[in-house]
Amino acid sequence: MAAARRRILFACTTGFTMATLYRGLFPYLERHGWDIEVAIGGRDLSEFSPADFGDPVIHRLPMEREISPLSDLAGLVAFVRLLGSRRFDVIHVSTPKASLLGSIAAAATRNGPVVFVYRRRVYELMSGAKQRIYIGVDRVIASLSRKVLPISRELGEQLVGDGVCGREKLHFIGSGSSNGINVERFAPGAGAEGAAELRAELGIPPGAPVLLFVGRIIGEKGVDLLPEIHARVRERIPEAHLVLVGPEDDRDPVKPETLAYLRGTPQVHWLGYRSDPRTAYALGDLFVFPSYFEGFGNVLLEAAAMEIPAVAFDVSGVREAVADGVTGTLVASGDAAAMADASIAILTDPALRGRMAKAGRERVVREFASAVVHEEIRELLESVAATGR
Repeated sequence: MAAARRRILFACTTGFTMATLYRGLFPYLERHGWDIEVAIGGRDLSEFSPADFGDPVIHRLPMEREISPLSDLAGLVAFVRLLGSRRFDVIHVSTPKASLLGSIAAAATRNGPVVFVYRRRVYELMSGAKQRIYIGVDRVIASLSRKVLPISRELGEQLVGDGVCGREKLHFIGSGSSNGINVERFAPGAGAEGAAELRAELGIPPGAPVLLFVGRIIGEKGVDLLPEIHARVRERIPEAHLVLVGPEDDRDPVKPETLAYLRGTPQVHWLGYRSDPRTAYALGDLFVFPSYFEGFGNVLLEAAAMEIPAVAFDVSGVREAVADGVTGTLVASGDAAAMADASIAILTDPALRGRMAKAGRERVVREFASAVVHEEIRELLESVAATGR
């Protein structure tokens, strides 16, 4: 007799985030006895490949990232209605708004249990009352959750230190990240043909080194430092180009002079958002990531899987994604000059760049492959489901 299938709800504030962070997980769980439903705000998943997302039941709820009392109340009511009408073996919440509304609704309807994936301390750069409010929100979610899954070891220690969560609730998946990396999809040579066409389209000469940045074009990602970094690299390597992949986000806009540099410098190419960034990765020689903090730098792992070494700041969520001196170089946070110097050192030493590239790929395959991460996620979900509410 076949084992009964289990039902899980994944809740995320936007479909965009869901599509970015959960690729490949749903089909894996479906093959192992789980029926998948998702609760999202924003656009749905209909435009994404079933090979990547399977065939989940999609519930579109009124959720917004920004604080909005009327919208948030409507979102909570919608969550309560959903969880009051359908029972789930596990409710898997991620991103702040969906986590707050989903965990409260689960408690109100005695549905669940809740697994809370903690991606980053949104209050990292805040202070005063605003920071205390956001810490309090995280405490509420954690208190209503069976397990809290920080996506890096250091992030877990910070949650304990901030009083958000007791250590007994923490659970870590593998060596970090929340979904792992598809090492077959992100592999050396992937997107190479498209990269050659893109290089020609952008007017980047053959052999000209390319600094690559992938991420949202916002202040906290350190994008305002990229003009200085690129300009300093060009003093030593005049032919160096800078390619950026990512959307703007008006919640944390970059400076006007940064936009002017990105849009007006011939050797800078801003490609915007791309659902498949592999062509851009294949174009890059060095991944430059001046982010001031991360939950875990997944784009650094994608780059490493494609044998692209990285230069990044030595900050939380990044130092676990980059093995300093092995898969890339870490420099002091905010030091654009040091990042430029490290970039020059790697670009002008082909042997060093080659060693870092190979080591990066080997590390991702060994520690962060999605096949390994998905299996650990499945084991955790089955363990939590077996305990019931």
